[in-house]
Amino acid sequence: MPTGLPGAPVQQPAAIEGRGHRARSDSASGVQWAGWVGRCRMSGLRLGLDVGGTSTRAVLVDAAGEVRGRGTAAGANPAGADADAALAALATAVSAALATREAATVTACLIGLAGYRSLPDPAEFAARCRSALQLRCPVRVVPDAVPALAAGGVPDGTGTVLIAGTGSICIRLAGHRPRTQRGGLGWLLGDEGSGFWLGRMVLREAIDHPDGALGAVVRRECAADSPQELVRWAYAGPPRRLAGLAPLVSAAALDGDPAAVALAEAAAGELGALVRATAVRGEPLVLAGSVAAGPGPIRERLLDRLADLAPRLPVVDAATAAARLAGAS
Repeated sequence: MPTGLPGAPVQQPAAIEGRGHRARSDSASGVQWAGWVGRCRMSGLRLGLDVGGTSTRAVLVDAAGEVRGRGTAAGANPAGADADAALAALATAVSAALATREAATVTACLIGLAGYRSLPDPAEFAARCRSALQLRCPVRVVPDAVPALAAGGVPDGTGTVLIAGTGSICIRLAGHRPRTQRGGLGWLLGDEGSGFWLGRMVLREAIDHPDGALGAVVRRECAADSPQELVRWAYAGPPRRLAGLAPLVSAAALDGDPAAVALAEAAAGELGALVRATAVRGEPLVLAGSVAAGPGPIRERLLDRLADLAPRLPVVDAATAAARLAGAS
C-alpha cells in the first residue's frame, strides 16, 4: 500500500481512452487500481478533491473505492488574495458530493491542489479546509500532481505527470513526493502550452490579423469588433479567463486553419519540452489536464512527440484518484 504521502495532515483535530498504439493500454493500469484498492479497504467514506484554476471537483468513495457522490464548483486559488472564496468553492463541491450524508461520515480526506507550492503554510490551509468543510477526520493537502499521477493508473506514486489545463507543469514523483519539476510558474512567468498560453497566443493572432478566419472566430467569441476592443476585453477580466479561448484553437486546427494548426503544434512543442526535461525513461508518464489529455489536436501531437516514453492517459478522474488515495495516507 502506498505510504508517505506528502502534504500537511491535520491530526484528530483525475477516463479518456488512448488511440492507436501510442498511448499505453488502460487495461493493465485498471487492474492495478482494482488490486490496490482491494488492499486498502477501510471503513467509512473517503473524500477527494481536485482543485484547479478553472474548476473544483469533489468525489466521495466507499471502502471499496466505488464512487458514491460527486460535486463541482468554480476554480479555487487559495494562494491568491481571496482565500475565503477558495474555501467557499471547496465547500460547495463537497456539499454536492455529500448530498444528504453527514460530514462526520467521512473518515479521510485528500485535496490535490494546483499552486500547492504557493501556499505560505500548507498545514494552516489544511486546518482551514477541515473547518470549512466541517470534517472530523484528518485532511491532507498535496500537490495536484499526486492524484493526477494516480489517475493514470500509477497508485505507487513513482513516475512523471504532465498537467496542462489552465496552467502547465510537469513533475516527476518518487513515492508520491515531488523530485523534479519544470513549469508551474503561473501565467505571468510561465504556463507554456497551457490553456492560458493558448488563449494569449490566439488573442495576439486575432489582434495582428483581425480579418483572418481565426481572428474572426476570436472577435465573435469576445464580442469585439476591432483589435482595440480585443485588447480592452483581455484586460477587463481576470487573466485566467484567457484560457477559455483555448478550445477555439483546437476546433480551428481540426478544421485545418493554418494559424490554429501552427498554435497547436507550438503548444505541443512547449509541453513536450517540459516532459523531456523531467521524465525518466522506463518510468510511467501520465498526461493530465484538459489541454494535454483532452481529445483534440494538441493531445494527438503530444502522443506522437512522446511515443518513445509510452505516455498514458487517465483511467479515472483526479478527484476519484484523490479519494482513493485518502485511505492510504
